Amino acid sequence: MNSVPTEGEVLDAFAAEPNHDAATFQRYLEKYPQFAIALVDLSRELSREIAEDEALSDREIAWIEKATRKYSEGWASAAFADPTLEQRRAAAKELRVPRQVITAILDCKVAVETISRRTRRRLALQFNATVDGLVQALSGPQLSASRSYKADSRPSTGEKVSLEQVLREAGVSEDIIADLVSEDD
Repeated sequence: MNSVPTEGEVLDAFAAEPNHDAATFQRYLEKYPQFAIALVDLSRELSREIAEDEALSDREIAWIEKATRKYSEGWASAAFADPTLEQRRAAAKELRVPRQVITAILDCKVAVETISRRTRRRLALQFNATVDGLVQALSGPQLSASRSYKADSRPSTGEKVSLEQVLREAGVSEDIIADLVSEDD
């Protein structure tokens, strides 16, 4: 699993989008602020033909700078990058849980308020992140599965569940569950 997409991968994904409207563009800027300039360039290329030597207008430069500042501030304050496979394994070992529990947490399927402060600190340490950055990242909407299934109804993300429920479903022992969900420091 490639945890951090490259600029080329992000641009390819943007180019493959069925619509290149403002909402799509904004979604990509929010998710990948570090590629803002490249996204702007690609968006311009996709929307109209331009000469290679055409310079950006002052209005366009100001708009890019504003968007870059706005979205990069949110990115920097999050202080959380998608953990590597090794970090995920280390976190599972540290917490003494199956990796499926770590995956559920990182996919935002677990309500962050059900994870004890102590466990959040341990996870943040394993992922080289700040506790605030971890909480902000895990407070978002559930990540959609990258699988495709035939279904009669439209897929939905469902409600977030408690860490305790995920641990029980994974067959984790009661003493480990108590250690991870208890607020005792």
